[in-house]
Amino acid sequence: MRRILLLALAFGVALGLQGLAAKPIKITFNTLFHEADAKAMEQIIDLFNKTHTDIQVELIQGGWTQYYAQLRLSVMSGNPPQIGICHTNKLVEMADYLTPLDASPVGNLLEMAGIDPTKYVEAAWKAGELGGHHYLIPLDTHGWGLWYNKDIFKAAGLDPENPPRTLPEFFLAAEAIKKAGYYAFHPAEDAAPRKLRRAWYVFYWQMGGRLFDEGYTHATFNNEKGLLALKMLVAIFNDFGWNKPGSNGYDQFAAGKLGMLVAGNWFYGTAVKSGVNWGYAPMPNFFGIPYTWGNSHQIVIPLQPKGTPKEVYLAAMEVIKFISEHSHIWTMYGGHITAYKPEAENPELLASDYWKRSGKWLNAMAQKGLVHYPINHPKGSELEHAIQAQIELAVNGVISPEEALERAAAECDRILQGG
Repeated sequence: MRRILLLALAFGVALGLQGLAAKPIKITFNTLFHEADAKAMEQIIDLFNKTHTDIQVELIQGGWTQYYAQLRLSVMSGNPPQIGICHTNKLVEMADYLTPLDASPVGNLLEMAGIDPTKYVEAAWKAGELGGHHYLIPLDTHGWGLWYNKDIFKAAGLDPENPPRTLPEFFLAAEAIKKAGYYAFHPAEDAAPRKLRRAWYVFYWQMGGRLFDEGYTHATFNNEKGLLALKMLVAIFNDFGWNKPGSNGYDQFAAGKLGMLVAGNWFYGTAVKSGVNWGYAPMPNFFGIPYTWGNSHQIVIPLQPKGTPKEVYLAAMEVIKFISEHSHIWTMYGGHITAYKPEAENPELLASDYWKRSGKWLNAMAQKGLVHYPINHPKGSELEHAIQAQIELAVNGVISPEEALERAAAECDRILQGG
C-alpha cells in the first residue's frame, strides 16, 4: 500500500512538473507601428505564436509620438517590455535604457541565439553599435521616393514611363503639370512640420551640406547651400505655384489632383487603394547627389529588471531572430525594405506587386548608399524641433528663409552648448 502511495505521489509530481514545463514563456513586444506597419508586424507575430508552444508573444502597437518617453519610463519603473523598437538615430538617446546584446547580464545574446551579422545590410548593422557594444538588430530601411500620376503626365504631354531625374527635367515636368490644371508637386507628404524639415534636408544633403560639425558643437547649415535649399522649398509652395502652404500631399495624390509627390514607402497601400494610375521612381537628382531621407527600424531588448531569467532573454532573441527570418512579410505588407539579406531574395517578395512597382527602387537607393539618416545625437529630438519650427514658418510666409535659418542655427547652438 505504501509503495502504491509513493508511486502515485511521484506520478502526481511528475505531472505537475510537466505542467510547469509546458507553460509558455510570455514575451511582450511593444512597437510604435500603426496602420500598414502594425498589420504587417501582426502577421509575423501571429505566425510565430501559431508555430511555437514554448513562447507566446503579446504584441502592443501604436503610440508613435510618445513611444520613446514611454519606453524610458517603463524601464525606470521596472516594468519594460522584453522587446521594443528603436530608430537608428535614437540609439544615442536610448542606449542607457537598452540591453547591450553582446554583454547582457546573462552573456552574449548574439552568440547564444546564432545571430550572424553578415546576413544583415552592413550599414544597418553597424548603426547598432555604440561605445564598443551592440544594441540593435536591424529590421529594415525605409525612406522617401517620388510617386507620380501617370494619367496626369499624359494630360500634361509628358512620358508616363519616364519621370524626371534631374532638376531641369523636374522644372519642365512641374510647369507642364501646372499648365494642365493640376497641383504639380508636393515635396513633403502631408506637410507636417517634421516632413517639411525632411524635405529641406533632402535638398541640402544633395548639395553635400552637413547639419552640424563632426563634434556636434555648433550648427553648420546657416550658409549658402542651406539657404538655397530652403528657398527651393519655400518657392514650391509659393513663388512657383506648384502647390499651396499647408496642403496635404497624401490627400491630393489619392484624389487624383497631384502630379508628383515625395512620400515614404508606407504610402504604397494608400496609392493602390486610391485607384490612381501611379508610378514610382527614386528621388530625383535635384542638386548633385540624389540622396533621399530615410531611417531604419531596429529591434531591441530594453533594459530588464535585475534577476530576469536567462530563459526570458533567450526567448526574446528567438522571437527577434524569427522576425528577421520572416521579414519579407514586413516588406511586402509594411513597405519597408528588409535589412536581412536572405529575405531580400525571398521568391514571394520578388514576385509581389509591391516589389515590382516600388520596393525594388527603394532597395536600389539603399544599396547605393543614397538613403541619408537623420540627426544622431543625444539631443537629436530637441535639435529637430528647433529646425522644423523655423522651416514651417518660412514655408508659410511668416518669416524669410534667411531669418528662419538664422533662428534655427542659434537655437541649435544654444541646445548643444547646454543653454
